[in-house]
Amino acid sequence: MQKRLTFLSVALLLTFAVFSMVGEAAKAETVTLKAVTAWPKTATDNQAFFIFTDLVEQMVAQKAPGELKIQYVGGPEAVKTMDQVQAAQRGMIDMVFTTNAYYLSVLPEVDTLKLSPFTPMEERTSGAWAYLNNLHEQKIGLRYHARLGLDLKFHLYMTQAIKSADLKGLNIRVSANQLQAIKALGANPIVIPPTEVYAALERHVVDGYCWPSVGTRDWGWDKVTKYMVNPGFFNVPNPTLINLKTWNNLPKKLQDILNDAALEGEKKAVARFDDLLKKELPILRGEGIEVIELSPPEKEKFLKVAYDEGWKDILGKCPATGPKLKELLTKK
Repeated sequence: MQKRLTFLSVALLLTFAVFSMVGEAAKAETVTLKAVTAWPKTATDNQAFFIFTDLVEQMVAQKAPGELKIQYVGGPEAVKTMDQVQAAQRGMIDMVFTTNAYYLSVLPEVDTLKLSPFTPMEERTSGAWAYLNNLHEQKIGLRYHARLGLDLKFHLYMTQAIKSADLKGLNIRVSANQLQAIKALGANPIVIPPTEVYAALERHVVDGYCWPSVGTRDWGWDKVTKYMVNPGFFNVPNPTLINLKTWNNLPKKLQDILNDAALEGEKKAVARFDDLLKKELPILRGEGIEVIELSPPEKEKFLKVAYDEGWKDILGKCPATGPKLKELLTKK
């Protein structure tokens, strides 16, 4: 009897050890994707990305507990904004949430996203997403996973009033994707990072800046801004990119979760920012920022020049792919 009890005790201990080893192995198999964003964590733009990561977390808990984790490394303080896409290409990080303006130098075709009249969901239906994803994969080794933002427009924000689409003599802060349009409207475009805009306004280095209709308060620019100009122009396209090797190495189950979260996240992000926009305008007006409505002829001129210049620039830089992109991103 004593030998039998000893044998059972040993067997139980061995069984417990085996299960412990299996448990530890399962833990070790968790896939962790390191992600960065082009903006600091608290920036409004990032709300779209965190909608996506929250959905991933929920879906993983339901369908693949413990198998996938997105680790948010940080924003520009972790990897400089203009270096983030290249870092993803090299595999230093796995995922980046950014805007098209920050990687035009490696994939100029992505600038077409600003000209899109469609929502992210419509771009998937039309074939635009698939075509752009193919360009990302073949040319820069990244998956164009989702366009999580923001379905907003850019606006001119000014320290002095304007009455027409003629911006001659004005210094305007821009990102690379607004440069040609603002130049064609007569202004002197100045490309500087968001971190330097406040000082540039305060010191009168620039007379205004281009920024989405939501988010100026994140940087304190509302304190040195007097006017917001309508019409809005161009789309605000914030893609989420994944290192292609990382993506291809993921089990299909995890790829499906990331895809489902992208589809749902795009819808939720559009709804979230539509709601934020409705709240933002009254706040800006309450802080003394006046909304300038250009006259109908000046609005038409402003938009025509901006979009004509946008497509002219794309077709000039991308003669092989530009026409197809224009076809996919133009309303019939």
